[in-house]
Amino acid sequence: MTFSKDPRSSCSLAKFWCWIAHLVGPTHPHTHLGPLVPIHRQRKKRHCKGCLSSRPQEDQGATWISVGTDLLVVMLPIPKMSTHDPVISTKAACNRRTPPKFSSRKLTAFYFFILTVVFICGRHLLPRPPSVKNNNKPSTTEITTTNTNSDSTTIIIPPLKNLIDKNGKVISDISWMLDFAIIGFPKSGTSFLKNYLNQTEETFVYHREFCIKKSSDLTRFVEVYHEVHVRFQQQQQVQHNNNKNKRIRFGLKCPGVLYRSHDMNIYKTYFPNTKFIVGIRHPVMWFESFYNYQVGRNVSLPASTSSLIGKCENHQKVCTDRARLHAALARLRKTPLVEKEEVDLLFGTRYEGNYSNNTSSLHPPQQQRRILSSSKHKKQQDGFPNQLLLYEVRQLHQNDTTPRKLSETLRNYLDIQSDLPPILSYKNIKPRAINICDDEHANVRRLLVDHGTDAAIWIKDYLMENPTVEIASPESFVRLLDSWSADPCATAS
Repeated sequence: MTFSKDPRSSCSLAKFWCWIAHLVGPTHPHTHLGPLVPIHRQRKKRHCKGCLSSRPQEDQGATWISVGTDLLVVMLPIPKMSTHDPVISTKAACNRRTPPKFSSRKLTAFYFFILTVVFICGRHLLPRPPSVKNNNKPSTTEITTTNTNSDSTTIIIPPLKNLIDKNGKVISDISWMLDFAIIGFPKSGTSFLKNYLNQTEETFVYHREFCIKKSSDLTRFVEVYHEVHVRFQQQQQVQHNNNKNKRIRFGLKCPGVLYRSHDMNIYKTYFPNTKFIVGIRHPVMWFESFYNYQVGRNVSLPASTSSLIGKCENHQKVCTDRARLHAALARLRKTPLVEKEEVDLLFGTRYEGNYSNNTSSLHPPQQQRRILSSSKHKKQQDGFPNQLLLYEVRQLHQNDTTPRKLSETLRNYLDIQSDLPPILSYKNIKPRAINICDDEHANVRRLLVDHGTDAAIWIKDYLMENPTVEIASPESFVRLLDSWSADPCATAS
C-alpha cells in the first residue's frame, strides 16, 4: 500500500481511516480503533494529528496491524469481542488541526511589528504636556505694557516657528524680545549691574553673559528668550494679583560689544529699540583690572606691559588701544565725526609720535580721513537709533547720594514702576598679578592718561550733546570724568 507524502494527503488519509472506523463501528460494536500516531514533521511545516481514539486498558490481547508511510502510521486492531464499549472519535474530531507554532524568529519579528505600529500610530493618542499642546495653533499669549502715560498696549507673543525657520534663520520681528542690554566695557561694573537689576520683579537679565556674536548665537537667543517670555507671562496669569499688569523688562549682559563689528550690526539690524547701558572707567585702572582678570583666567600675557602698547596682537585682549574707550563709543555714530578736532581726539594724533612701540596701530591723519570717508562708514552715517545710558564705575561705590541718584536714573531709563533697592557700596579685593602704580609700568600709564584725557574731552563736548544719550547723575559723572586727565597713582600717593 502506497501513500502520498504530502501532509495534506496524509491528513486526508487519516480522515479516510476515521470514516472506515465510523462504518465498522455500527457493524462490529466491539471493534476498537487504535490511536493514529501523529504525523512526524519532516521537511513540512504543516501537519495533522488525524483522528484520535482511546483503547481500553484491559484490551491487552488485541492484535495490531501497522499500515502507513514515513509520514503516517495507522494502527488497526483485529476485531475482538469485549464487554467494553469502544470509544470512537467522531468526524468532527478528525477535522481539528493543531494551531500553527511560531518559531522564535517569527515571534521576535511579530513583537517588533506590534511595537512599531504602537509607536508610530499610538503616540499621537497619548496626552501631551501643556508646553507642547496646541503648538501648531496661533499663540494668544499677551503681555500688557504699561507706559509712563498710564496707557497700556498689548504684545502678542507669536509661536517660535513664526520667528525662526527650520534652518535657524530669523524670519520675523524680534525687537520686542530685548528691552535693554548691558554692553559696557569689561571690568566696568557689568556683573554688578546684572545682579542688581535682577533683584526687582520687573526686570530679567540672563544669569550668564549672553553675547550675540554670530548667527547661531542669534538663533539661540530667540529660542531662550521666547521661552522666558512665555514662562513669565504664564506666571503672571496664575498669580492674579496687582502685579499682573506690570510688564517685565528683559535684558542681557555682554561686555565688549563695542569692540566687535558683527555684534553691533546684529543689534542695529534686529534690536533698534533696545536701550544700551554702558559703564566706563579710568583707562589706567581699567587696564590694570583687565590685565589681572586675564591672568586669573590663565591667559598668558607678557610680564612687561610696555610690549602691550598699541593694538592687540596674537589674539590678546589686553592692550592700550582697547583702553581708548571713546574710540569704541564713537562706533555708535552718535557724533558728527567730521570736525578735525573730534577726529584728532578719537585717534590720538596729539601724542602718537611720543610712543614708538607699535605706533602703526595709531592711525595717522591721512588714514583717519580715509577710514571716515570709506563707503562702509557712509552706510553707517545715520548711526544707531538706540538710546544710551552712560555711567562711571566709581558712581556705584561712592558713599554720598550718587548711588541713589544712579538707581533713580536706571528706574526712569527702563520705565520700571517700583523703586529699585538701594545700591550698597562695596570694595572688591582680588589678587593682582601687577600693580599698575609700580615704576616699571610708568610708560604705559602715561599713554593711558593721554587716552583718558582725550576720552573725557570727547565725551563731554561731543557725545553728551546727543539727545539720545542719558547720563547717570550728570554732576558726579562730569566730576569723575575730569579726573581722567590725571594719573591715579600720582593722586593716590
